[in-house]
Amino acid sequence: MEDKKLTPQESMELIASMIQSTKRRVASPNLKISVMWAVLTIITAAASWILLYTTHDPLFNFIWFAIPIIGIPANIIMANRTSEKSIAKTYLDKVREGLWKAVGYIAIGLTIACVIAQQCGYPEACLAMLYYAFIIVGFGAAVSGLLLRENSYVIGGMFSIFSGFIVIICNLCRIPLLYSWVTPLYILSFLLMFIVPAFVISRKIKSQER
Repeated sequence: MEDKKLTPQESMELIASMIQSTKRRVASPNLKISVMWAVLTIITAAASWILLYTTHDPLFNFIWFAIPIIGIPANIIMANRTSEKSIAKTYLDKVREGLWKAVGYIAIGLTIACVIAQQCGYPEACLAMLYYAFIIVGFGAAVSGLLLRENSYVIGGMFSIFSGFIVIICNLCRIPLLYSWVTPLYILSFLLMFIVPAFVISRKIKSQER
């Protein structure tokens, strides 16, 4: 028995259906893993910024470790809840999962490299994590937007990438990377990359369901 060939119109309808299905997952309360990471990152950045700015105690830099300490268990719990529902995944779901896994593996490798460099007497190497957050995470958000055909993701990702290169240029030109402007830029980037797109997609889906 021969498989039926899809017409161009049927192919486009199938792709549109996959995109819409993936958008619904992004907006689902039980599948907002990326939003959880964004909120955790924003709260941690804000807490670190306020405490360092008011106390000038460098020990408060360790607050950043709250991101993996809290985020990884929360990620595992949310992922397990998702798998328990046994929802069939589309091809776009698998591509997005692979994309963010790659972003996560880069973060792990880069963290290890920064710790080794710091132990060897090069604490400035930790700036690589700042560049990663702006550029690599921004790239992941932009690609997600292209896959979902969602401009809010693309705009947020591009803003973060551009901001990351601005930070690199300032560092190369020996312009001080002050908490007073780098941290707000960092927070704004994560708001535009994850919080705003999730809100926009949720509004679109609710509008379609009416």
